[in-house]
This record gives sequence, C-alpha cells and structure tokens, in this order.
Amino acid sequence: MRSQFLIAAYAILQKSARPMTPKQLIDTALKEGLLSDNRIGKTPRQTMNSKLSVHVRRHGDNSVFVRTAPGFFNLRALIGEVYEAPPRIPATPAERVLVFPSTSLDSYGRFQGISTEWQPVLSHLLGSSNCRYMDRIEAEQNDDYKQIVTYVMVTCGTKILAFKRGSYNRVEDFLRGSHCIGFGGHVSSADLDLLDSINMGVLNCASREVLEEIKMPTKDIERLKYGQGIEIVAVLNDDSSPTGRRHFGIIFRYEVCENTELEDCRPRELSVTQMRWVDPHIPKFSLWDFEYWSQLCFRVFYNDAISIQPSFRIRRRTPFRSPHILCILGQVGSGKSETVRVLTEECGYTEVNSGKVMARILRIPPVSEATRTEFQRAAWDFISSEGGPEQLACAIWGEINAVSSSRILVDGIRQRSTLESFRELAGKRRIAVVYVHTPPDVAYEFYRDRLVDNASIHEFLSVRDAPVEREVMDMLAISDAVLYNWTGRTEYREIVQQLISEISN
Repeated sequence: MRSQFLIAAYAILQKSARPMTPKQLIDTALKEGLLSDNRIGKTPRQTMNSKLSVHVRRHGDNSVFVRTAPGFFNLRALIGEVYEAPPRIPATPAERVLVFPSTSLDSYGRFQGISTEWQPVLSHLLGSSNCRYMDRIEAEQNDDYKQIVTYVMVTCGTKILAFKRGSYNRVEDFLRGSHCIGFGGHVSSADLDLLDSINMGVLNCASREVLEEIKMPTKDIERLKYGQGIEIVAVLNDDSSPTGRRHFGIIFRYEVCENTELEDCRPRELSVTQMRWVDPHIPKFSLWDFEYWSQLCFRVFYNDAISIQPSFRIRRRTPFRSPHILCILGQVGSGKSETVRVLTEECGYTEVNSGKVMARILRIPPVSEATRTEFQRAAWDFISSEGGPEQLACAIWGEINAVSSSRILVDGIRQRSTLESFRELAGKRRIAVVYVHTPPDVAYEFYRDRLVDNASIHEFLSVRDAPVEREVMDMLAISDAVLYNWTGRTEYREIVQQLISEISN
C-alpha cells in the first residue's frame, strides 16, 4: 500500500477508532499534515473515496479497510465481527524528514516568533547528536519532535514574491486561502550531502523547494543550484497551533537576478496560486491578508515600511443594523476584555458575560487567572455533555431578557454549537459577531503582562489550548467583523471606537 491517501487514512482511522467519511479523512489529513501538496490534486475527497473503494473491492476480506455504511469507512481490525485476518501494515512513506527533540529548544531557550540571532540556535539544534531522520507520517503525529522546515523569501529590491495558498494544502483550516511569502518545505534525508553536511542539508532543501515550486529563469536556476544569492536570515518557532508545535522554521532570503521580472516566475504546484510581487512600502499595505508566519516576517524584516497599527475589517454590514446583539469572540490574550471595556464604558453597551453565566450554571466561582485551569475543565465537561450548548445559550438569553438596555453584547462564547443555539433563540433579532484577532506572540505578551509571576510560554499555551478553547479560532471564519490587535491598548481603544462609529452610520 504505497498511496499517501491510504497511508493517511490508515493512520487517522487507527487514531480515531471510529468510522469516517472520505471528507472527514481528507479534512483531518490536511489539518495533520499527512498529505504532500504535490499529491493532493483538485478533488482530494473524490480521490480518497476512490482509493478506499478500490482497495476494499480489490482485496475483499484481506483489505485493511472495510465499508461500515454508505459513505463510511473504518479499519477491519477495529470491527470485531468482521475481523478474520491480521491487517496488512502499510508500507512507510519513502520521505524521511529531519527532526530534533522538542525539549532541545527548552534547553536552549524556547521563544515564540522570529529570532534573527539564528547562528547559536542552529549550532545547538543541528548537532548530529541532536538531530535524526523520521518517517514523515510518524513525525506529523509526534509532538515530542519538531520537524525542520525551510521558509524562503524571494525578493527583488524592495519587492517580495507572494502567492495565495490553494484550497487544498497542509495548513490549518483558518490559513487556507490566505496569502504567503514563504516557499519551502521539510528538510529530508535526500537533502544531505558532503557540501551541506554542517547544516544537515538545510541549504540544499531551501534551494530545491524554491525550484520545485517556482519556474524561474535559467540564471536564477543555476544560482540556486549552487547555493548562490540565498542566505539564512532568521529562525522561527511557533507553538501557537498543533501544526506549529511540530515544526521549526529556518528563514532564508533569495534575491533574484537583476533582470528577473514577474513574468519570469511561474508556479509549479497546485497549492501555489496568484503569484505576484508585492511592495510593503506602498500605502495601505495590509498585513491581515497574510498567514501568521508571513506576518512575522513582514513585522521583522520590513518594520520600517509597515505601519503596524490596530485595524478592522467589516465583512457583512447587515448583522450590525439596529437592533442587534454583539457577540465578542477571541482567544486567550487577544485583548477581548479590552474590547468589551471600550464598548461598555464608551459606546453604551451592556455586557452579558458567558463565563459568569457558565459559573452560575456550574455553581462555582467565576474564572480568574488562579482558577482558570479548573474552570476550563469544568466548563468543557458541561459544554461537551448532551444538551450543554443549548442550556448555556438559554441561560445567556435569559440574562439578555433581564436587561433593559437596547445595546447588548455577549462576551466570550467559545463553541460554535452554543452560538448556533443562541441564534435560534434570538429568532429574527440580528446577531453580529466581532472577532478579536491578535498574533500569538503578541497575545502571549499581553497575557504575561497580566500576571505577576510572568507565565511561561508553556503555561500560556496550556490555557490557550484547553479543550474548551479549541474551537475559538475556527469562528474567525464566520465572524461579521474582525478587529486586528497588533499593538497596545491606547491605539486599540481608538480602533474599537472607529469600528462602532462606522457600523452605526
């Protein structure tokens, strides 16, 4: 069984221990990074269904897969009444990627974001005793190791080559379709040779990935093949997502030949679309169009050109027509509390806090930094129980009906199911969703400033990644407006006021 689709399906079904549809398998495979971009194609769900169906039909009772219902597949070994023979263990994929123990970063000094002091970091991490090669599909499911990936910025003077991610690739759901300025991929055993042995093949990987993803003029091709014009400029660690925690980026810059034009650069892969040169120095350049790693690069390497101020984007105006109820959403450390403070103190809104409503339902004290972990655990036990989201939505609606104000905001709904139940109760009354989006490294600083004992990155992430918090980021996609909190509180308060002023007109 050499198909990446079948190998991914086997790993996912084994881990989930429940029947799944081809769509669910593909969505999970993309989120977990189990499929290569150049193997996905335009219709991955149909491909997954075809691969599984053909395997079941061709191998019959000897297939490791079994169809449990129309459109659902599982592993034969997990279905007791069907099991007759030991399953075939799928062959491991040929690609072996370079990894190092995640604890090695702790021993050096874990950071969130970009460090331009890359030499000592790489000297520590790339030692032969520290690094090893691991089958990629195993690495993508192992949080104890970080996979080393290259991230190459292709530049031409003040311009940088950007592209839009295709619909199907290995990034998190909230990044699909976003714009990017980094070309690259995993460092594999095939990249190691005598000329790049000190750096464990990372330079070879960076050059190879650029040439695989971009069609370039002959002169640029020759330069990249010999490692000319390309250099390491930083390292990047991002522990803010499950995918980020399993990867460590080495950032390169490649300056194209003097006469290279846009028409000389064309994408080679389906996941690379809308390739074009962008200039951060132009007025109204927007960071919010780019994925997080690209935002970090712009903020570090183009700091003189980009005015990083809080901003907002209104996606749909209809929900804000009066009368409406505002729902303020955001992850831990986003500045959501500051948003609520501005709206209540300066814009005339009355707050209904979903956390306090939850505390009354559970008959426990409201959340505080000292009790947050215990509160999160109890809240998750309740909300994941049958009828939990509906009960919380009813309690919130009851609080609203007890308030005489016509301007009401609901702070802190964490699950989409609760929001949907709340919408049903509201009937024809408009519900406007405002999402407060803050880069993880900035959110960490906000969170740490709130605590006397200066929380570590691990403590911050344990709170941010608690089960009750995991759906929050997904609700960015369904928000009616987004507040981008790049900096501090003074500028941010002003942008909140501007948002309310605009939606009120």
